[in-house]
Amino acid sequence: MSRLADRRFLLRTAVSLALLGFLVWRIDLRDAARALRGAEYVYVVPGLALFGIAKLLVAVRWRLMISKFGDVPLPPLFGILLVSNLANNVLPARIGDLIRVQAPAQRYDMSRARLAATVFATESLLDGVAFAGIGLVGLALIDLQGFPTGVFWGLLGLLAGGLIAVIPFAHLKLQGGWTSRGIMPMLPERARIAAEEAVPQFIDGLAVFRDAWLGLQAVALSFAIWLLEVGMFALFGRAFGLTLSMPAWMLIMVAANLISAVPVAPSNIGAYEVAIAELAQALGVAEGTAGGFAIATHVLNIGWITVA
Repeated sequence: MSRLADRRFLLRTAVSLALLGFLVWRIDLRDAARALRGAEYVYVVPGLALFGIAKLLVAVRWRLMISKFGDVPLPPLFGILLVSNLANNVLPARIGDLIRVQAPAQRYDMSRARLAATVFATESLLDGVAFAGIGLVGLALIDLQGFPTGVFWGLLGLLAGGLIAVIPFAHLKLQGGWTSRGIMPMLPERARIAAEEAVPQFIDGLAVFRDAWLGLQAVALSFAIWLLEVGMFALFGRAFGLTLSMPAWMLIMVAANLISAVPVAPSNIGAYEVAIAELAQALGVAEGTAGGFAIATHVLNIGWITVA
């Protein structure tokens, strides 16, 4: 197992270095350095404040998701969220998301299956809806040649399919003895016993998709979270003298978070910078400034999460 982990780390490091090499090839490093030195970092302070508020709202939304089966104070949930974000930055395979399941389960004696439903199903779908909505609004209000618009339509299609599947599943009421019907008897006894307990609890964790008022609050919080991050990127851009339109910042926010969700390299170093620098250039930003902006935003985000 340790050899496999070492190989994965080496592979991800190689990917990161290759992407950094591509970034160096695509931008003028001297111009990027000048942009970094000349930035008005006073705008970073309110930008990071918006980022902090957004993270707090993520914890508020998470507390809302688990409100049907647990009453956990907001401060410890916020702390667990920050630690999990840090773990996702430095560990492979989004281990931080597993921490968000394990830590509350141990500390507050909560069901891991219910917590997993909030972290891996509910939150992913809500964030996807917000990303697709904000991204499509951004594309509708800006003329961006060569941008893969199909990515957003594809994401929207996947989300629609996911919602069509999860809403009936969230309302499912399993009858006694369900593990003795269908294909369930073919499973090993230990697996059947585990499923008999875990599956109903996982369904309980999908409360947002059963309660309309709860769902509306969660959707509203999701859009508020990511619109705050749009404001953060706009303020970071102001530090570099960028005067892009709000739809452009919407696209940058969505791109930054989508690339961060795919752990292709340690802390996504390289992948993030390439994605944001390329998008910024497509939006009319000079190569050096685009590279400096991409590097600075990634460092600032990682730094804030690490310190917090």
